[in-house]
Amino acid sequence: MRKTTLLLTAAAALALGAGAASAQVWMPMIERQAMLNDRIDAGLATGEVTTAEAQMLRADMRGLVSLEASYRYGGLTSREKLDLDRRFGLIDDQLRLAVRTGGTPEDGYVAMEDRKVDLDARIEAGLRSGQLTSAEADVLRDQFNDIARTEANYRVDGLSAEERADLNRRFDDLSADIRVARTDSDRIYGWNRY
Repeated sequence: MRKTTLLLTAAAALALGAGAASAQVWMPMIERQAMLNDRIDAGLATGEVTTAEAQMLRADMRGLVSLEASYRYGGLTSREKLDLDRRFGLIDDQLRLAVRTGGTPEDGYVAMEDRKVDLDARIEAGLRSGQLTSAEADVLRDQFNDIARTEANYRVDGLSAEERADLNRRFDDLSADIRVARTDSDRIYGWNRY
């Protein structure tokens, strides 16, 4: 009899817990975007978040809001909510990391986001001027994405001095590759002077 009472009590507790969990309201990405923007603004005001980091985080969040809108067509499933939650968690982690590192270069290390802005500008300028073909630009951007993945792996347990030096070397190599690609003989048809 006592076991039956315990089992019934446990079943009731589980049912109540499940009911409370399902009663929680899921927050849409547009609302989370407003809260994230407030946190980014606060980080910019204190200097803990760089302008490049803020732009990247806001762009990622805009993409997530757009993804939710496409998911909502036909109804938002629990799997889609989990995917959105996971993606938002990554953006939130990036913001926390930016705030924790203070947005200031350490030991001459320039943040990946700042370097990406510079490298993208150089690639775009090369495309506009005809110094780079679209294939060359794609290869250079792929190289950057490889560096970004490496940095993400390094940042899991914090960047060591050796890891910073490795990333700086990789960025310097990519910068040199951009310079070479912009000065080689490959040109977009109509831009070369031959």
